Amino acid sequence: MKMVKLSPYSTGIALVSISAVIWSTVGLFASGIEADVWVILFWRGLFSISVLGLYVWRKSKHGIIVEIKSLDWPGWISALVGAAATICFISAFKYTSIANVSIIYAIVPFIVALLAWVFMREKTTLKTIIAATIALVGVAIMVGGSRGSSSLTGDFLAICMAIGMATLIVIFRMFPERPMVLSTIISAVIHVVLSFILSSPFHVSIMDLVLLLCFGAVFATATILMIEGTRLIPASKSALISTAEAPLGPVWAWLVFAQIPLFETWVGGGLVLLAVLWNVMSEKRI
Repeated sequence: MKMVKLSPYSTGIALVSISAVIWSTVGLFASGIEADVWVILFWRGLFSISVLGLYVWRKSKHGIIVEIKSLDWPGWISALVGAAATICFISAFKYTSIANVSIIYAIVPFIVALLAWVFMREKTTLKTIIAATIALVGVAIMVGGSRGSSSLTGDFLAICMAIGMATLIVIFRMFPERPMVLSTIISAVIHVVLSFILSSPFHVSIMDLVLLLCFGAVFATATILMIEGTRLIPASKSALISTAEAPLGPVWAWLVFAQIPLFETWVGGGLVLLAVLWNVMSEKRI
């Protein structure tokens, strides 16, 4: 049987798509873990460091020391931005509804398109802009039917998270030769150190510890796939595909926790997925 070899473009699409599916499970962990934000960041960071460290070690051709030196300023900037964005992301779920976080995350493709044009002169196609707009409308419909509560603090944290994620996507695209997975490890180290200082991370239940172990592995896997995929496709397209996690989250909640999605969730989520699929399938680059 002859194997089909994908082009770099198609490989990038596949990697970012799988990353979005994995990221969509974050809500399951947020709902199941009772620990506070800093405890979550400590153990998630510790477990993800193990997975990401193994990946960097296996992939490195010149050794970790050389890899660290090759990070240069883009790698260190992405480490700091990534650390801040993750803190905002996890904290946002504690202050506002998952629906609000979802709609705010849906603006990421627009922020990415603007940053990519300013810093890279990377033009965004009209189809991508239209698809991103449709996706935003879809998430708005989902939020319109939400019964979740809103908080200005949580919404502000979600906005900061969106800006941080958009910045990371553009940096990954601008400097594909940098070992950005290593910068993610540094972000996790920052979380571990801050959490150790600001909380009591060892006061955690066995059930939470198991969930945090899975959370760390999921985070690490999704991060690797997103970084490697974003190197190969336009930044705006990567951001658009990532919005697919918004409608997938409620589906996981339905399958795992038997939380039946509202009608608006099905309609809005369907629009998001159709927008992503239309945009991806409209450009045949195999």
